[in-house]
Amino acid sequence: MKKEFRVSGMRCTGCEILVKEALQELDGVDAVRVSFADGIVEVGYDPSMISPAAMSAVIEEQGFKVLE
Repeated sequence: MKKEFRVSGMRCTGCEILVKEALQELDGVDAVRVSFADGIVEVGYDPSMISPAAMSAVIEEQGFKVLE
């Protein structure tokens, strides 16, 4: 499955890398695309292994805000 998160607070490619690396470490995540310019994080994942809420929490742990 794929999930798109709208994220505020990302201001540079360093922010993109921080979010991407944190999500890629999670079991069940198989693809991550991050755009700080668009404020979007797209994640390909296995819903039997991880939930969107868990991925959202990891994004917020990096210092960014996931918008509803």
